[in-house]
Amino acid sequence: MPEPRKTVFLSYAHEDRKWANDLTTFLAPWIRDKRVDFWDDSRIQPGEHWHDQIDRALDEATVAVLLVTKNFLASNFVMNHELPALLKRVKKGEVRLVWVAAEHSGVAATELANFQAANDPGRPLEVLSKPQRNAAMAHIAKAIADAVTLGTFAGGLQIIDETTEPIEAAVERRPERVQRQFRVQAQYDPAQDKISFTGTATTITFADLAKLPDDDREFIADLEDSLKRNYQRWSSVRKGLGDAGGALDTEVEHQMTRITKLICVDLNSILDFLKKMYKYDLEDHYGRYRFICSQLKS
Repeated sequence: MPEPRKTVFLSYAHEDRKWANDLTTFLAPWIRDKRVDFWDDSRIQPGEHWHDQIDRALDEATVAVLLVTKNFLASNFVMNHELPALLKRVKKGEVRLVWVAAEHSGVAATELANFQAANDPGRPLEVLSKPQRNAAMAHIAKAIADAVTLGTFAGGLQIIDETTEPIEAAVERRPERVQRQFRVQAQYDPAQDKISFTGTATTITFADLAKLPDDDREFIADLEDSLKRNYQRWSSVRKGLGDAGGALDTEVEHQMTRITKLICVDLNSILDFLKKMYKYDLEDHYGRYRFICSQLKS
């Protein structure tokens, strides 16, 4: 399965580095806690192929932030390479686009005018007083972090989808059922800021995340890191089974059980979050995982 992503790609004109520095400063709490992986071209090291590095970052981003100024719109590289690549991914529903009106510009004549700005284009950052500008930057930074958190939460739900059948098979000591499908499957749509599910009209949005206490929202990023580590370990052990099916030897069974218990701790926390968001229909479905975890040997 694809890894949950939390990369924020920043697109800006080099002449506007001051705006990039300001935004980085306001995102510092999330960057420091590794809740946001913030990428701009200052991370390109001397000697690296800068074009390849930018293309890789564009492809990995969940959120793309554009600092729009007259210099941004005059940049041939931005307008002929970065922006078309981003808009292509936006139209596929693969990335959330956040554009910031940093200065007055001709943005109304571009395709960006079809997307809602993170602030009022009629009163760009440059015309605001310092306190007003700080307040606007704080709001923008939080919106970016919320978009990343939503993607991270989706990654946890997708790990549940991926591991339910094989872990249930391991617990019941039987071969996996090939291509078994469950009624509910999580799908993250960053372009529309929501997690949707096959088999139900229920969605999860920023408003739902806002129902969680701040400590829980911060904890989601920690869960992602823990889940990824344990999922990779679990997948490695599972891969070693080959065609053994349910015939687990004692050592393999011990490893699978130990790693699965660690996964269960994190996933039970995710199920608790669903309950706090009043997504009881989803909690009932994913409660199947709770039952599987409860069957593990102590």
